[in-house]
Amino acid sequence: MEIYAKGKTIPTYGFGNLFAQGEHFADIIHIIVDRYYCGKDLSLCTFVLRGVTEENWEIEQILIPEVHERTLKLSWKVSDSFTHNAGRLALELRASETIDASNYTIIKYDMAPVTVRPTISGQNGPLPETAEQLISEINEAASDGVSSINDAAAADLALLQQKMYDFNLEEVEERLDQMEEDTQTYLARPEVVALTREQYDAITPKHNSLYVIIREGV
Repeated sequence: MEIYAKGKTIPTYGFGNLFAQGEHFADIIHIIVDRYYCGKDLSLCTFVLRGVTEENWEIEQILIPEVHERTLKLSWKVSDSFTHNAGRLALELRASETIDASNYTIIKYDMAPVTVRPTISGQNGPLPETAEQLISEINEAASDGVSSINDAAAADLALLQQKMYDFNLEEVEERLDQMEEDTQTYLARPEVVALTREQYDAITPKHNSLYVIIREGV
């Protein structure tokens, strides 16, 4: 990724959320700055990128410039020193020069803070064995199934009880008794048989039949 400085400002929005906690040399940011500033040749300077974490830890990394006719290319290979802590990371690029054994800061480039995304973390304990986990899942599913069956059975029983409550057994028994009585009454009626005298004389009369003698030809 190449970032171009604008005077004494280096925009960081291009990598403002690029870093993740614990990454080491995952990204390289190429910072392009002007070689000359107010007539000063910055290729003679030492460039140091400084960072301050959210916990107020300070980190420094020297950047060796790649010199071009009008620009300098500074390659920042982001180490885990900058990504050790998650959260806000303040940045600043400085160019300094040593004169007569004294070090002078020539220019400080303003850089907006960036964010180091926190890494995910979990409980520091052993994972459950695959077989135990499978058995646990089976037991849980079986428990859910039994619960569903019990619920369905309870619902069916309640429905049956309601139907039995709505069903008037006494009324049905009364209706059956009445039907039986009507049947007996019907069966008790004598059979009516119409025949001639000759036909009557030729049969053995039944005691529960009513014979009507008719004339022939009627």
